Amino acid sequence: MAELEVRVVSERREGLLVELGRVVTEHGHVLVRQRLVQDAQGACLTLILRGPDDRQLALEEALGTHPRVLSFESMRQQYAGVETLAAPVAPASLPAVAAAVPARPLAAPESVPITAGADVARVERMLPNLAKDYPRIFPWLINLDYAVAAEARDASLYLAGRRTGVWVYKRDFSLGAKLGLADAIRRIAFPALKGLVSVEQHDNQLHVRGCPLCQPGNASGGRFFCGFIEGLLVESMEARAVFVRETSCHSQGASMCVFDISH
Repeated sequence: MAELEVRVVSERREGLLVELGRVVTEHGHVLVRQRLVQDAQGACLTLILRGPDDRQLALEEALGTHPRVLSFESMRQQYAGVETLAAPVAPASLPAVAAAVPARPLAAPESVPITAGADVARVERMLPNLAKDYPRIFPWLINLDYAVAAEARDASLYLAGRRTGVWVYKRDFSLGAKLGLADAIRRIAFPALKGLVSVEQHDNQLHVRGCPLCQPGNASGGRFFCGFIEGLLVESMEARAVFVRETSCHSQGASMCVFDISH
């Protein structure tokens, strides 16, 4: 069990704690304490919650995309002694892109979150454009690639992919039942990715041809697709964890980019 601190802003305070309290309960957490105040943006609600580590990501995404929530941020334990601030949700004009730093198993205390080093502010500014222009998003991603510092590139692409994947899942697929890995890939990841690129499914792998982010001689843009696929699948599966890694890349001379999916 771990504590999670969240801060949300809503237009009005009436019923806010009750509505968000239902979401907290549904995700196996309990309210430790809360503070509700009025500020210039609206009603600002701070919650201290306690619950299972493996449900924190799902809870953050559910709170961050709640229709009453205009903005959202959270503070949670990523590993012993280190706290990480989750990226705030974009304003309500951006359709329901979830706000959470992906939680992944850490092999050792010195491991760092996969989004550590991301240019969160620049990704945040780009998200409304991704939502507005989807699926014609690659010009924005290429611009992000050039705009961020080299050391922030991979983490920023991953964060943009993760947030976009969660949004696409909630927009297009969220009414279905929980699935096993193979069905989730076939029924969600494959059709969603097919709307962006030329893709083939081979068991638990997705093969992308002619990836716009992975041109020969340039750096790989595969981290976006890793985040995108994980964002698509994390809430759709019976298992509460999904991991994607790129095993070959067109930018490095391979005929296609291959993404291996596991849980």
